[in-house]
Amino acid sequence: MGRLEQRKRNHNQRKVKSIVAIGCEGKNKTETIYLKNFSSRECIIRFSTGKHTDPIGMANDLVEFIKKEDIKAEYGDKIYLLIDTDVNQNKQSQIDKAKEICNQYDIELITSTPTFEYWYILHFGYTTKIYQSSEQVKNDMKNKIENYSESMNVYPIITNKTDEAIKNAKQLENFQIKNGQDLNNENCNPYTGVYKVIEELKKGNKNFAKNKN
Repeated sequence: MGRLEQRKRNHNQRKVKSIVAIGCEGKNKTETIYLKNFSSRECIIRFSTGKHTDPIGMANDLVEFIKKEDIKAEYGDKIYLLIDTDVNQNKQSQIDKAKEICNQYDIELITSTPTFEYWYILHFGYTTKIYQSSEQVKNDMKNKIENYSESMNVYPIITNKTDEAIKNAKQLENFQIKNGQDLNNENCNPYTGVYKVIEELKKGNKNFAKNKN
């Protein structure tokens, strides 16, 4: 059997269901701890194995991962790169370059300003509060969830508020767009596009409603 024929056969075998591939910061487990809760037989989630923490390195890690695992948008797969802008870290040029790389491989760039945990904040109400650092977001989370830490699995605590968080995120996005903000810029503060990933995971996960209750 030729190599191409073998590849096609493997592709047909594994493509019973599409895959959601996600790239996150190599040192940060907050995203993976939370997002793994959406994984099921109906919703297959794969995380990039890269170790980089800078936007360009993360983008290249994800590209290498999806090539190795034969994950492609043309197969019906969804591919996301999650980046924290962190504000005041002079990362914008790297974020812009990462976006260029993502565009070449049908990867959707998802930014959060200042950090992914802002997605958690939106579970507790709509806000346009500007944060000067990622630590400020984490301190706010400690006021909302007792003993909160980055390694905590907050999913069981906030999952019944997911729909509310999506609504709040969309409202905030419209607010920032009306104010002329570039959503993938650190000056778009606060902001998170994580709701787009969650909507995709919910759509592919028939067990979400059951898990939420």
